[in-house]
Amino acid sequence: MVDTLMMWIESLMSTAWVYPVVGILIFGDSFIPVLPSEIPLNLVGAWAGARGEPNIGLMFLVAIMCAIIGDNLCFLLGTRLMPYINRIRRGSKTYTALVWVKRNMRRNAGAAIIIARFIPSARLLLTILLGSVRFPWPMFFIFDSIGVMIWAAQALAIGYLGGVLFSSQPLIGMILSVILATILGFLVQRTQNKIMDALDVRRGYAEAHN
Repeated sequence: MVDTLMMWIESLMSTAWVYPVVGILIFGDSFIPVLPSEIPLNLVGAWAGARGEPNIGLMFLVAIMCAIIGDNLCFLLGTRLMPYINRIRRGSKTYTALVWVKRNMRRNAGAAIIIARFIPSARLLLTILLGSVRFPWPMFFIFDSIGVMIWAAQALAIGYLGGVLFSSQPLIGMILSVILATILGFLVQRTQNKIMDALDVRRGYAEAHN
């Protein structure tokens, strides 16, 4: 089974089809976050680190383009996608992400846009909410582009590092890079929350988490 998986991965990574396939996954993740789009980037980076292909620079450009287009379309459709948010079940992981989004929108929407790129559910919810409240689109575009570039660079870099360290076993490098990327996303969210909580205390108030 592992050999079959490796053959399938190698057949994709060694052809030009890897760029549109990953690009479509990244674009689709802007609307339906079933598979966090950093995972395909981790895998591409790991394979590039282990085997020298695909072209990591070209994949970086494809990732940026597809993510920005997807995010901005989602932003423009914000009001029409609000029913999705209204149906979120309280207590679910998505609801927790929604609480994070609302909390950070009130604090600093620009920083929240960048940080939300590292939190799959949060980036979708934040984009929809900002679009629905008519947040200035030029500002969204700027902050989203910055977030996308940082996000794509780190996803590919983590994967590449895993591929280099386990060049003889690229599958292990792929798995390791996905784990590291997941941990990084968690740490980013936790660190940001702690910093914002500390700032709240300095300002003399503390916001509720719900």
